[in-house]
Amino acid sequence: MDWLFIVKPADTASDGGSSSKDRMLELAETAPRREWCLSRWRRTAPGDRLWIYFAAPLREIAAVAGIEGEPYEVSGDPRRPWRFTATLDPAATRRLHRDPVPLHALSNRHPQGVTRVKEGDLGLLLEHAGLGGGDALPGPQGP
Repeated sequence: MDWLFIVKPADTASDGGSSSKDRMLELAETAPRREWCLSRWRRTAPGDRLWIYFAAPLREIAAVAGIEGEPYEVSGDPRRPWRFTATLDPAATRRLHRDPVPLHALSNRHPQGVTRVKEGDLGLLLEHAGLGGGDALPGPQGP
């Protein structure tokens, strides 16, 4: 399954850095395995893809990661009590960084929270990421 994950570049990431697309590309190349936070439980599963939508300033999808594990609940963060591990795909994120998918090109132009990618939008995302044909991302189920 493919998910759209919204980040606000002005927000601080879990590692203390920014959530900008430039920072995400840097992480994809230097420390791609990340812990991601959710406000609500989602039916994500190992092998799913996480398409990273940067809500500002340009409103575009410019990174992709492969989900490695089921979400798990943590205490101490009532705004984001759920976590899961995913690994950014360096090559696909590099391609998306150079050629992002603008939000206006997707059928869901007003995403809220973490939502499934609509089937009609998946081909465009795969093309921009250089993952045509549904190639698997590296991780426990990938090559």
